[in-house]
Amino acid sequence: MATITSRDVEEIVSKLSSDKAKAREEGVKLLSTWLEGERSIAFCKFLGRNTAKLKPNELPHSETWPFLVQLLTSCISLEISASKRRPPKINFAKTLKIVIQRAEDTKFSGQTCML
Repeated sequence: MATITSRDVEEIVSKLSSDKAKAREEGVKLLSTWLEGERSIAFCKFLGRNTAKLKPNELPHSETWPFLVQLLTSCISLEISASKRRPPKINFAKTLKIVIQRAEDTKFSGQTCML
């Protein structure tokens, strides 16, 4: 089974937080690879444990489900606003859907997460 480290998550967050559309697209692709197959279980459990440690009014940090959902939502918003002459890329929405499904699935996260 693959192991996930803070560095892996920070790489995803760094790319998704970029001002450059190309880097955000690479971040979505990287995140998608972590959400597939055996890697997905370790990734989801890692984020699930960190999310479970959050206190009720605490701001989520980068290694939690709520932060990742918020970041992907921002990426989608930027993608929509940047795509005046072309349709927005569907990868962003598909990845957000998978992230939400994984976060809410107790099989992957180990427990129910509040997004």
